Amino acid sequence: MLFRTVKYLPIALAAVGILSGCATAARATLENRFQAIGIPEGTAVCMVDDLSDELNAQDLSDLARYTFRIARAPSTIAAIRELIKIDNPRAVSAVGRAGFNCVTGFNLAGFGQ
Repeated sequence: MLFRTVKYLPIALAAVGILSGCATAARATLENRFQAIGIPEGTAVCMVDDLSDELNAQDLSDLARYTFRIARAPSTIAAIRELIKIDNPRAVSAVGRAGFNCVTGFNLAGFGQ
C-alpha cells in the first residue's frame, strides 16, 4: 500500500505545481488586463486578490481568457459591461463584489452566494 502511494506522489505533486502555475499566470493576466481597461493598479491588484480568494483556479483561468476580449473595449465602462457577460455566474458575481469592495472599501464577502 505504501509503495502504491509513493508511486503516485510525483504525479500528484506535478498536478499541484501545474495548477498553482496556472493560477499564478491567471492572476498576472487579470492584473494586466484590468489595468489595460483603465482600472488603477492598486484597485486591479485588490480585485485580483479578492478574486483569488473567492474563485477556484478554473474560474480564474476562464476569467483571464475572457479578459483578452475586453482589453480592446473603447472605455472602462464598456469593458466592465462586457466583463459581466462572461458565461460563468461565479466569476460575474465575484468580479462585481471585488470591484465594489476595492473601490468603496466595503466588504461584500458572502453577499449573494
